Amino acid sequence: EYVIPKGTDTAIFTYALHRDPKHFPEPLSFKPERFFPENSAQRNPYAYVPFSAGPRNCIGQKFALMEEKVVLSSFLRKYRVESLEKIEDLKLAGDLLLRPEKQLEVKIFPRNLFLWLVFVLHSFCNIKNILLFFSISYR
Repeated sequence: EYVIPKGTDTAIFTYALHRDPKHFPEPLSFKPERFFPENSAQRNPYAYVPFSAGPRNCIGQKFALMEEKVVLSSFLRKYRVESLEKIEDLKLAGDLLLRPEKQLEVKIFPRNLFLWLVFVLHSFCNIKNILLFFSISYR
């Protein structure tokens, strides 16, 4: 119940909005069930707005979400990702998009040895690099 005078510039800090404990208890916990239809039915539709909302909403929202799920699920079925950064040390830069201030470092582990070998062999273009990788002398 706020009145905003005409011509006032406003901004919505979605980082804080998406972590509001009023709408998302334990906001920093990974709980995908928060977004199940039965759990989000009672939530204000503007409590989570990754693509904006209202009449000027992103027209590619459904496609982007579908594409994101396909890409991430395909990748995460094959690899495990581990961050080398602590969340407490993460500094954010608020540009057009919210992003980390500096590049994040992660380790990527294949979920099985066969995929790891395929990845390593594919990463090296010639036999010299493959042999060096496996610490075999090459002349």
